[in-house]
Amino acid sequence: MYLMVTHIPIYVDGERYLIDMTLQRPLMLARDWLAASFGGLKLLAPFLPISAVSSDAMQLTQVGGNDGIVVVPSFDLRCRAREFWLRHRMRWLADVRRELREAAVIQTSVVRDMYRPLGFLAHREGIRCNVATVLVGPDMDPNALSRGIKGRLYCRVFDQVMKSAASTADVTLLKEGLVYERYSRVSRNGKAFCHSMHTFRDVIDGTRLEERLRSLEAIRPLRAVYAGRFIARKGLHDALTAVALARKMGAIVEFHLFGSGPEEQPLRRQTATLGIEDVVHFRGVSEYGSSFLADLAAFDLLLFLPTEEDTPRMLYDAMAAGLPLLGSRIPFLTNRVSSDRMGILVDIGDVAAAARELVALQSEPESMKTLARASRAAGLRHSSEEWYSRRAEWTQEAIHRRRARQQLP
Repeated sequence: MYLMVTHIPIYVDGERYLIDMTLQRPLMLARDWLAASFGGLKLLAPFLPISAVSSDAMQLTQVGGNDGIVVVPSFDLRCRAREFWLRHRMRWLADVRRELREAAVIQTSVVRDMYRPLGFLAHREGIRCNVATVLVGPDMDPNALSRGIKGRLYCRVFDQVMKSAASTADVTLLKEGLVYERYSRVSRNGKAFCHSMHTFRDVIDGTRLEERLRSLEAIRPLRAVYAGRFIARKGLHDALTAVALARKMGAIVEFHLFGSGPEEQPLRRQTATLGIEDVVHFRGVSEYGSSFLADLAAFDLLLFLPTEEDTPRMLYDAMAAGLPLLGSRIPFLTNRVSSDRMGILVDIGDVAAAARELVALQSEPESMKTLARASRAAGLRHSSEEWYSRRAEWTQEAIHRRRARQQLP
């Protein structure tokens, strides 16, 4: 059995189990690519009653039953940290130990809830029970997110816990950029892993891409796009300023923004102040999936100018759509552009340089074509099938090494 342990709660509605939609795709990929050779997939997580759903906007989907996934709810996640340590911790550990009796592999992650470190506790039990361990690292380097004295102390604890887990895991999957740089050095078997979600079939067809690229030779706007949360570190205010400057330099540029967030109203006000309301389009939130990726392929360029380290799935979605990147020089984007040659980077906050690149990209369609073809090629390399296939190989290799060590005299 492949045992996946997560802190993300299972919602219980009578005899039905539901999960957040964001977990569905990773579960299906794990079921199809990782668990088949181990007798199936089992999901262990804390639970919440369906009445505890926090927002009407939260999208849930049923799991278990006929989908080949066994669901095991553990303790009630509504407990406070003190109650967890005094009461529910033992329940959690007992559930983990019980499921480990049939598990060949346990997959855990270290998340930023150090008050209830469910993944770390489960990982230690996997080590104790001599079961192969797969550790999924954090999305972001904790130091890149720490704010204030309390935040830095909390992140220091997280950092030590993560290093401890990575040094003992049979496989540790680490996002490129600062996360990989930080933890690969202390990992027993650290692997750079791309958290893409698109499939091979989602990648733009070569014929459609060439049709879009031929249209660049006509007099039409360069259609830049962004898809994600509207929060400060995403650099959307810089992106709007770059678009306005590029237009003053003579470029014909549009900017389409998919998503929402706390910065939406400030962004709308900035758009009006800059006088670019006619070329900036707020497209709202779109449901992620093949249809959205097909829509994304109608644009020309991903414009993403973060002001600090970030690791968005959006970059891989852009690759699937054959979109070049115009981004800022953060470690994550630097690594990807260096490897995949599908984008141009400017220094963080250098909106004038970003504007000049927009002008150059519109006036040099051949450069756009080269970058777009490289982006599509990267989309094929980074499909979820490609990465989960590698992940399955790494897991099998780790199990073989574990068994070989056990047979040594």
